[in-house]
Amino acid sequence: MSDPDRPLPRLAMLRAMTDRAVLDHVFVHNRTTRAELAATTGISKPTISESVRRLETAGALQATGTDQTGRRGRIATFYELAADAGRVVAVEVNQQGIRTVTTDLTGTVLAADHHAPDGHPMTTAVRAAVAAASSGGPGPIRATAVSVANPVDPVTHEVVALPGSPFPEGTIRAGEVGRDVLLDNDVNFSALAERREGAARDAKSFVYVYVGAGLGVSLYVGDQLVRGAHGLAGEIGYLDSSGATLAEALAGQGFGRSDAPSLDVDAILTTLSRAAEGDAAAASRLRQLGATLGRAVAAICTIVDPDVVLLGGPAGSRPELVAEIRQTVTAATPGPVRVEAGAVTDSAALRGALLSALDHGRAALLAAVAET
Repeated sequence: MSDPDRPLPRLAMLRAMTDRAVLDHVFVHNRTTRAELAATTGISKPTISESVRRLETAGALQATGTDQTGRRGRIATFYELAADAGRVVAVEVNQQGIRTVTTDLTGTVLAADHHAPDGHPMTTAVRAAVAAASSGGPGPIRATAVSVANPVDPVTHEVVALPGSPFPEGTIRAGEVGRDVLLDNDVNFSALAERREGAARDAKSFVYVYVGAGLGVSLYVGDQLVRGAHGLAGEIGYLDSSGATLAEALAGQGFGRSDAPSLDVDAILTTLSRAAEGDAAAASRLRQLGATLGRAVAAICTIVDPDVVLLGGPAGSRPELVAEIRQTVTAATPGPVRVEAGAVTDSAALRGALLSALDHGRAALLAAVAET
């Protein structure tokens, strides 16, 4: 015999869909009423009321006060996310150290910190930074996302240490940092930020090109990120450029660092500034830099034909370099391709990591509600 107290799968699914609609509204608007929820979601008032009671009982929502509705005798109860519903942590690891930000599930920042490189093994340093960011706040940590400068294997979820890479995260493993850790490449997280909040929101497909201490590309087709079999898709620094890799070619033009096989961002920015001031030699170097990068971008565009190419990173988003790359791409590709600077300029990788952590943290809260 079936258990009459056990919800049918279809009923459980409908309840989960309603709970998600309610919480999605609260995540965006924070404070709301049952009437507002019904009006916004199109779900009936009785069903909304049942969901709100269920979420309140599960500790996901809390009543925060009442107010007059404008109709005689009617008083509305306001609800918002419970203070201890949970938190998420986003982490960015690069040559400057480790940055962390902790938010609640609405995305409201609770804490932020920066840890300078201290010589400890990278996994140990990241684990310590995550532990510090996770301590002392209300509710459980629902998800943690870590952005690194090297590629991440999509199967093993381990950082892939590239030959000659100047970046220090080669020994990081998501499982060694903590539970429910999302580990990904910084360019992928930056592209996610552009997809969700930046210049790629309406694009059917786009290419995100990062130009900074490292070079990298992320490709989105629809909402699908193309990672490659080993997580190495987009490592354009290794593309052949007249007998040398692209990174080596740029170093040969004076844009490489002597102490590491990476780009000298300061040299690039100095060249851009001097070119803008009318320095003829700097303008010539800028044209050479733009042409070299532009040919690599044009090759990608010829293969995937994206709606738009977005340039990011401390050097890539500069308008002088964007203009030079655009000129080369326009001349070298058979179809029209928009080449623009990315719109998310304030630590796009950390922002993308936070968006990913929020997605997973909110899903974890819904899963916890379903289990109550």
